[in-house]
Amino acid sequence: MKKFLICVLIVLGFSFLAEAKPLKHSFEVEAAKLIGSASKAPDSKASGGYVVCLTKSGEGVKLFNIKASNKLAICYASVSVGTISIAVNNQSAHKVNIHSSGALMGSFLYSIIDIAIPNNASLTISLAHNDVAVNIDKIIVGKGDLGLPPDIWNLPPFPVASGSYSADWKKLSRIYTVPEWWREAKFGAWSHWDPQSMPEQSDWYSRGMYMQDNKQYEYNLKSFGHPSEYGYKDICHNWVIDKWRPEELMDLYVEMGARYFMAMGVHHDNFDCWNSTYQPWNSVNVGPKQDIVCIWEKMARQRGLRFGIGFHNTPGRTWGQFMTVRYTSDKTGPKQGVPYDALQTILDGKGKWWDGMDPVDLYGPKHDKKDPLHSPFANQFMWRVDDAITKYHPDMIYFDDHAGDSQIDLGVNMGLGFLAPSLIANYYNKSLQWNHGKMDVVINLKAVGGRYNSFQNSPQLLPLVDRSLVKSTEADIEPEITAYPFQTETSIAEWHYLTGQKYMDAKKVIGLLMQNVSRNGTMLLNITQHGRGDLDSEVIRICKDIGAWLKINGEAVYGSRPFEVFGDNTVLYTRNQANVYATLLEWDGNPVTLSALHAGGTTLGKVSKVEILGSDRPLKFVQDDKGLTIKPEEPLQILPEITDQSLASKCRVMRITHDKGWFNDDDPGAKAPGWLRKCNLGTGDFNNDLTTSDTSGDSWTCSFIGNNISIIAPKEVGAGKIEVLIDGKTRATADLSIIGARKAQQVVCEISGLTPGEHTVSIINIGSGPVAVDALIVR
Repeated sequence: MKKFLICVLIVLGFSFLAEAKPLKHSFEVEAAKLIGSASKAPDSKASGGYVVCLTKSGEGVKLFNIKASNKLAICYASVSVGTISIAVNNQSAHKVNIHSSGALMGSFLYSIIDIAIPNNASLTISLAHNDVAVNIDKIIVGKGDLGLPPDIWNLPPFPVASGSYSADWKKLSRIYTVPEWWREAKFGAWSHWDPQSMPEQSDWYSRGMYMQDNKQYEYNLKSFGHPSEYGYKDICHNWVIDKWRPEELMDLYVEMGARYFMAMGVHHDNFDCWNSTYQPWNSVNVGPKQDIVCIWEKMARQRGLRFGIGFHNTPGRTWGQFMTVRYTSDKTGPKQGVPYDALQTILDGKGKWWDGMDPVDLYGPKHDKKDPLHSPFANQFMWRVDDAITKYHPDMIYFDDHAGDSQIDLGVNMGLGFLAPSLIANYYNKSLQWNHGKMDVVINLKAVGGRYNSFQNSPQLLPLVDRSLVKSTEADIEPEITAYPFQTETSIAEWHYLTGQKYMDAKKVIGLLMQNVSRNGTMLLNITQHGRGDLDSEVIRICKDIGAWLKINGEAVYGSRPFEVFGDNTVLYTRNQANVYATLLEWDGNPVTLSALHAGGTTLGKVSKVEILGSDRPLKFVQDDKGLTIKPEEPLQILPEITDQSLASKCRVMRITHDKGWFNDDDPGAKAPGWLRKCNLGTGDFNNDLTTSDTSGDSWTCSFIGNNISIIAPKEVGAGKIEVLIDGKTRATADLSIIGARKAQQVVCEISGLTPGEHTVSIINIGSGPVAVDALIVR
């Protein structure tokens, strides 16, 4: 019996192994039917000793009795870039991308596609008009994995994950709400660090090194060699990160006051800094041999920071701007006309450190700048983003490119265009899976309105896009308070390390941060690392100064919202927990009058107390029609633990307590999917903003603690009605329409006698016209 059981287990084991082995079948094409003038030729490296040569339109090879399959691999040799045509049972042809294997004989690549092949089918491989010449060795068909590396140039169309978010701007805008953690965070740290940091010659090195008159080209020539011999792949190979201490760096970012951390996933250079499924040129295979994104992610989460990944390899940037300069050569000098290394092939790597790796995967097949969004790279880009978000579950992802597609930069039509809604919907839907149904992620894209508006061709999309994501702008702060939260990303020095670089001082950083926060923004700050991963001592000191200031003054920053006006070059305003905060950027301690805080304003009530954060010295103040005048009675203490004396003494925050501490329509906890935010109105509304709806059924909700609540809203001609629910039960309705002039800050509904404790109020648009929520008064 024991022997019988052992035999059964052995049989079952072999059966399991047989099932686990990829189900595939190989067919030599030299035995197939030749079409047109196609011919056979001997090739000692071919699996059957022969290849079929297809050189011109109309030539082909036809195979019969192919097994039922859903995947096809074609083993080919070519010296061209382009397509060939595949047809099953004489049906419409599929196009398959191919590129150079380095020679027509003796060097082979695989093109792998998903394709439905019924049992006993015929398969035709042919050249149509504009297809390129190839020699075919064999085909492999099977179901599922063929045991071959992914062919990143023939990936199937990217499928958007199923879920409640659709790849449509209008539908996205109706249900997405920026998560609370983002609204609370306000300040993030960024490691804009990848192989381009290795030469320590600033940003865009992987492009500049291929431009003959560029300083980075000259540096590469002098320090490493000519880019025909020592190219960017070699920079990646020689990227050493022996001084990278991610634990210490993350501790520093926490000390600096950052609430989220952004890792570089991939820059325009096209090198992935994670264990990438669809890009073999990555930091696990080449150079550091470490999964940098994974390590960053663990370090950030261990310290309670939210984690993000930046993707700069968008089609316009990488396929259009960075790849194309690499297919050139010197125009003058001893290497004139000698192609740069981007035109090397897998055959050129034989016996070298990159043996078996295809330069095309890093540099792309030779192409022009035209139509990057329809290139095979664009689909690959979507799969690579999906690969990273699936592996690391980031809380946010960033793209250094436009949400629209109407801007031209360096001759390339920038922007994600039609790809953007699919990318966003996929990320949102997948995030719901790992966040147990809660929308808790953020996506950053650029040029949503403003100076670099990328929706000039479709302006009707702007208000929808603004509500579907968090727009981001590089080093360009919004000129006014925005209705929806935004991000400004900036760098403390160069984006990639530059030998001898100068640093932004702590006071300048704090000034930029407060400018952002006062306008409803968040700031992401790059802390520029050496190529080997460490920081200069000067920048460490600056980070600690920033953190020491925020430790004292953070209540004016974290979780805050804009005041009715943002301020000016000398003072910036925020609100938090019913208080108003005034950050003075250049205060000398003398009496100061804050004109925006005058008596009788629409938002600020009667001031009862003024305090300087980090000081216990008494203050005198007077509030009148001219403003709030503050007079210190004694010299203020300098803020401790800050080495930047100008920051410690001149950049001070005042906490202002007043008697009109209403809950604003956009304060923390308010949720209004599908509603429109409006600000800078100048119509007498509380905090100069409103949340509005013109769609019946829209719901604005928040929680509160109190026994009584009053709803504040404007009344005007043509307005609709609202229904007010407390804890899910209807308690009142209100008609917001009137005859005559508009009236702001009206008490449209009062509900009293609630039981002590926490309650939820829901304000529903019940139709007949637009409605608005301005504020709540809770007692």
